[in-house]
Amino acid sequence: MSKAEVSAYSFSAYRKSCIYLSALLCFLSFNLSAQTVEDFSRHSEYHNVKISPDGKHLAVLINTDGRKTLAFLDSKTFEVTFRLGGEAKDQVADYYWVNDERVIIQVERVRGSLAKPVSYGELFAVNFDGRKKQMIFGYRAKKPSSYGGFLLDILEGDYKHVLIRQQALSRRTDVLPEVVKLNVYSGKARKLKRAPIAYSQFLIDHDGVPRFVAGVDKNANTKLFYSKGKGEDWQAFGELFEGEFEPISFGEDNKSVYALKSDDGGPKGLYHYNLETQEETQLYRSAMVDPTYAMSSSLNEVYGLRLDEDYPNYLYLKPSSPEAKLHKALVGAFNGDSVVVSSKTRDGKQAIVHVSSDRNPGTFYLFDTETMKARHLLSARNWIKPSDMALTEPFRIKTPDGLILNGQMTLPKGKSKNLPTVVMPHGGPHARDYWGFDPQVQMLANAGYAVVQVNFRGSAGYGENFLEAGYGNWGTKIQDDILLATQYAVQQGVADKDKLCIFGVSFGGYSALQSAIREPDTFKCSIGYAGVYDLEMLYNEGDIKTTRWGDAYLDKTLGSDKAEQRAQSPVNHVSKLKAPVLIIHGEDDERAPIEHAEALKKALDKAGHPYEWLVKDKEGHGFYKEQNILEANKAILSFLDKHLGQQL
Repeated sequence: MSKAEVSAYSFSAYRKSCIYLSALLCFLSFNLSAQTVEDFSRHSEYHNVKISPDGKHLAVLINTDGRKTLAFLDSKTFEVTFRLGGEAKDQVADYYWVNDERVIIQVERVRGSLAKPVSYGELFAVNFDGRKKQMIFGYRAKKPSSYGGFLLDILEGDYKHVLIRQQALSRRTDVLPEVVKLNVYSGKARKLKRAPIAYSQFLIDHDGVPRFVAGVDKNANTKLFYSKGKGEDWQAFGELFEGEFEPISFGEDNKSVYALKSDDGGPKGLYHYNLETQEETQLYRSAMVDPTYAMSSSLNEVYGLRLDEDYPNYLYLKPSSPEAKLHKALVGAFNGDSVVVSSKTRDGKQAIVHVSSDRNPGTFYLFDTETMKARHLLSARNWIKPSDMALTEPFRIKTPDGLILNGQMTLPKGKSKNLPTVVMPHGGPHARDYWGFDPQVQMLANAGYAVVQVNFRGSAGYGENFLEAGYGNWGTKIQDDILLATQYAVQQGVADKDKLCIFGVSFGGYSALQSAIREPDTFKCSIGYAGVYDLEMLYNEGDIKTTRWGDAYLDKTLGSDKAEQRAQSPVNHVSKLKAPVLIIHGEDDERAPIEHAEALKKALDKAGHPYEWLVKDKEGHGFYKEQNILEANKAILSFLDKHLGQQL
């Protein structure tokens, strides 16, 4: 498939689709000027396009006045057949085609004063033409339930039922989830199986039977249970293995599973495991990273892996399969960009393809698998011009104690040397950065700053040993890794050593303060956004403490030595700071409560240290309202300009 074929969808056809979508805020953007901070502060306009099993209709999530609404379109004419707006406090979190006419929707609702909607496990169902609308599960259903429901499986061949995971809406943290068979027209529910452990996730076989369940015990350890089949009890499964074993899908015969496994603390490999003979076959294992995800056909037969060592890469385990051939052709046609086949028709002749990259925030195509041609449907942020965006390039460095860290640098277009630079550690800490479009990174690059990101020790996705290397080292060795990446950028001639700032969100906000404390002469400014600044406080404030395993998790990952926690808490060491500070926080943050920002502010006041303060009510862990995001972004750019100098 050539680039010409990809772009063959004519302007007139696209214009026609926009006419039909005019009520849904569809428009063509001819932005000839440079991108603005406003451009990087808007939510994506379009999300999650999917095609019906018969190929006759499309559905798309649309950002409408800050809420996601769902629109249905005729796949040939693009005429809107129905639009589901919901109430003022509701939005569509996600949706799934159950059959040719009906969609089941996971509903989110604004809670109390918070700006960002949250899920209470409500499920709504509707036909593509708006008929038979009904809340089929949850506290507002026709038959109200005190349980929340979350979709588990679209039962192939059963057009009236789905499987959901239901769990009591309770403040208790030892509630056991259940698998329930739910009628998508009547809302009638029938319980199938209860989990033996809280905080559980189920794996369903191809006959719709729950066969695996993984959950977290009170000591923050993951436990795995297995059932031989329908009507069989759960039995402990992890005793068969040393290390980690994570089943991800059943083989076509239901007698085997594909699993991610590691028994030496290194990255997980993909294995095929026979449940009857207990024979296992290693299919692939990277020396550096866990697979990001397995790619499966409609039968959940794994045909490939997505890997993110540096750039996205794909390994096809069954290269001759139609799914692998299609995906490989798409990756080639889009020059190695990230490619996701989000949905296909029942006959496999049409597919929805989502393409994104470091410069492309996401584009949806309708792909014909017979002609191998793609029609452009929608761009998630059509006001962003990819050719104006900056390239993100990976790098690798080695720590003094022998760990390999991967990271990425994003440089302003046309610039490469002695740049004012923002070091941007990720949150978590048990998360990681991936190559791809990041509006905040692109905003900084657009303003003339280089951006350095690194997956420090403790980041997820690199094996248990790498993860555990961060335990107890939040304020020490993790910060050393961040500082090592900073030094690398200077040594490469990219970063101007006299114009460095560190900025992060959540754990990244903690790192922004802690690194600036550890190396006070390195950074000219520090920006903490939704950060944690007093490690002891994690035991008494925030949502981690509300879980049954919260204290055990903190003891394991943070370390239980109170003196060491105080030593690694920025609030106790602001006297060592030289960099001025910008503090950004949501007043209703449950993960990193406002008490963290207030404690830091109090310490800075006492020390007479300069800082700026931006707090918004009704916001949680990171701002949700576009006007608040814009205000925060303007404050960040103004703060950087003040301390690093105007760049454009």
